Amino acid sequence: MRRIAILLLLLTSMTCVAQQPAWLDTLDAAVKTGSRRIEQRLGHLQTGIEGIRAIVSPVGEGDPIRWVQSLPGVTTGADGTTAMYVRGGSAGNNLFSLDGVPVYGYSHILGLTTLIPTSVTQSAELSKGGFNGDESNFTASHLKVVTRQPSQSRSWSAGLNNFLLSAGAEGPVGKKVDYIFSARLSPLALEYGVVKKLLPGRLGGLNNFGAMVGDIYGKVGVHFSGSSYLTASALASQDRYRFDLTNVSHETMGWNNVLGILQYHRNGDNTRLDVTASYNKYDSLQQQEKRYHSVLNQLSLSTGLTEYGLQAKLHHSWDSPFAIDEGLTLRYAQFSPGQVGEMTKRTDVILATPWVQATYSVPDLLTLKAVLRGSYYRSQDFTQAASAQQGSSRVDPEASLAAKLSLSENLALEATFDHLVQYYHTLEGMPVGWSLDLIVPTVGNVLPEKSLQGGAGLSGHFGSHSISVGGFYKLMNNLVYYKYSQELFSGGLAGWAEHVELGDGRSYGLETLYEFQQGDWYGRASYTLSKTTRENFPSFYDGAPFHARFDRRHMLNATLQWRGFSATMILQSGHWENGEAVIYQTFYMDKTFSTKYYSGVNNYHMPTVFRLDVGWQKSFSIGRSQNTVNVGICNVTNHFNPFMLYFDSVHESWKEIALMPILPNFSWRVTF
Repeated sequence: MRRIAILLLLLTSMTCVAQQPAWLDTLDAAVKTGSRRIEQRLGHLQTGIEGIRAIVSPVGEGDPIRWVQSLPGVTTGADGTTAMYVRGGSAGNNLFSLDGVPVYGYSHILGLTTLIPTSVTQSAELSKGGFNGDESNFTASHLKVVTRQPSQSRSWSAGLNNFLLSAGAEGPVGKKVDYIFSARLSPLALEYGVVKKLLPGRLGGLNNFGAMVGDIYGKVGVHFSGSSYLTASALASQDRYRFDLTNVSHETMGWNNVLGILQYHRNGDNTRLDVTASYNKYDSLQQQEKRYHSVLNQLSLSTGLTEYGLQAKLHHSWDSPFAIDEGLTLRYAQFSPGQVGEMTKRTDVILATPWVQATYSVPDLLTLKAVLRGSYYRSQDFTQAASAQQGSSRVDPEASLAAKLSLSENLALEATFDHLVQYYHTLEGMPVGWSLDLIVPTVGNVLPEKSLQGGAGLSGHFGSHSISVGGFYKLMNNLVYYKYSQELFSGGLAGWAEHVELGDGRSYGLETLYEFQQGDWYGRASYTLSKTTRENFPSFYDGAPFHARFDRRHMLNATLQWRGFSATMILQSGHWENGEAVIYQTFYMDKTFSTKYYSGVNNYHMPTVFRLDVGWQKSFSIGRSQNTVNVGICNVTNHFNPFMLYFDSVHESWKEIALMPILPNFSWRVTF
């Protein structure tokens, strides 16, 4: 991974970064066109494409995840990655959706960005509390990315960056049909060959690096009348990497997504109907070959998840303060997690969630919202021979409440309450770098994860300034933990469900957000003070409380922009890692040898993370083309921000590395 960091730095300094044309922007009615300010509504934070593009990113263009990581209540994972931990939840407790359909492998380009092209993005919304009725099967947060409708003017675009080549097109087909298309392909492997040839000494032991990375998105809309339309969209992505860190260590990892979405929307006089049918396939593969004590050790892990979904929701509103929404979400999913080539179980899942939501609103005074859900869950296990073994079913209620009271023209009080249940789980693996990240269902002794949280705060708008201050308290139950995740070369994953333990969690904190916008000036600052613990895991720390993964006490993010200039500062407390080195016996076939791993709890404190990013943008026209030039530097101070710890089998020692040293970039984009 150290060599990958060097490779990314060299490639970034040699090539340019592409961004998408601003004239493609269309925003949701709740987000003001051209504004970078955040729209806040009852636990939901929303921004349009301008707010997303304003975020400084290692790949040179804004990203919904980077925007979320700058918000209060959100703790990042390792610096430079797309991981996020919201209000004490684990990374797998967050839902990432595209037009309402879950995306299970949203990370892209070694975790530096997401697979959703900026050119097709309309808005992003983060929900942290007071969830709506159609939001389910998670316990921490929901990041909802909405794609935009195609422009009525035909256009083409092209871009180049150090990680992706991109092309796009959109426009009408007749009077009632329009389309939008985007394709991106990574030249990372070819660039590696050039850098390796020109600067062989700079890449050290990184050899035989190969990458197949890209994505393609398409959307077609059919407008039947002024009140109804139908859209069909598809997204396919792939991340596949192969590299050698030393001559005795070979790594392969990759994941891919295939989504198909069919949506129908109809507006009536007092009703609105939305129906979504979806196909969702996610696969991941991680393999490692490492020669240790003259023994070739192999590890292979895979996740297979195929899901068919149907969602329907109906909104009723009248000339009164009341509005009623009801709906139903149906899912049929097949899970196949485990080791490649081993006898693994396939689990079929049915999840049905009916819900009802009532809203009472008095303009400029009061908003009340109440949500009730009831999920029916059934799982059935099969062997590879497809013979049924066992099945189980359960019913779990859920509820959400939200209230907002205007105390004056500029000041409001807001409160939320949520009881949530999650049936899909992520086994995050070793906390020192080799991440399993298996997605598994609720089955057998693996119970649904649950959370109970409440939050309250004040929000105010005073001319060019806006500020919100609030706190939250959260209890979590049945959190999953794979207790043998540190046994890197064991075969335990063939029966993963037998080695999952359940425990509890607790989190509380203070969240603040400040924004300023006037003329060419825009500024935003967010601060989170929080504490998150885990406890009652029988095989981990004897059930006693310990710091959760990436529990950061202080999180400060600040952004200042003026015309084409921007500067972003990030300051995060270092988190506690498992840091006590112990010796235990590792068994492989007929051989036994001693292995040193960090298996203690909270015995190594990672250092504070500090990063300063700056950038400048200039747009101009040449003939019919619209051009934009960007120059910027990520991590201006070249601060050593720790990314992870990893075990060097050659020297038999643990090493700490960083993924993002100082990272200059130059970008150019063009549209016709």
